[in-house]
Amino acid sequence: MTAAAVRYGMWRRLRVVAIVALVVACSTTVNAQASDWSVSGGTVALVEAWDYNEAKESLFGVVVGVDRRIWRRMSARAEGLALRVRQIGEDAWLRGFTVGTRARWPQARLRPFVELAVGLSDSTAIVPVRGTSFNYLLLSGAGVEVPAGNATFELGARWLHVSNNGRDGNHRNPDIQSLGLVVAVVWEPR
Repeated sequence: MTAAAVRYGMWRRLRVVAIVALVVACSTTVNAQASDWSVSGGTVALVEAWDYNEAKESLFGVVVGVDRRIWRRMSARAEGLALRVRQIGEDAWLRGFTVGTRARWPQARLRPFVELAVGLSDSTAIVPVRGTSFNYLLLSGAGVEVPAGNATFELGARWLHVSNNGRDGNHRNPDIQSLGLVVAVVWEPR
């Protein structure tokens, strides 16, 4: 079986898992209303902060997320991302998705939040150098949401870990440990 076939099968299984997770998230109690959903879109800029490989990579691009409140302040969150990776040699586009949780604390003018998610990515070139084009993602972040009329603005700090977890051997297991900022607009249907 080729690597492309294995990757296609993995993406196919993950789509089924994502659909099941959304169905479970949507089947919460009757108290959950349409306002429990939110959609966000924004930009992200990250730089490798430690554990440098041969160079210091930087990533920037767009993120689009969907949240569904599942219990009190806790939401299930799915996020898609498309990031440009600047690195020694050939730059690449990293496309991927994450699934995780976000907790919010409503306040008068600010809503602090924290998030944690895992996911998968595929890139147009090897990311990072000596790595692979298929990688796992781990992200955590914190920030604030600021309501402003019909929209809410989000400003957050994020840590993103990109690694193949030694899938192709230890000699091809570099990673990217990046820190940066996310700026987004959040829409919550009423």
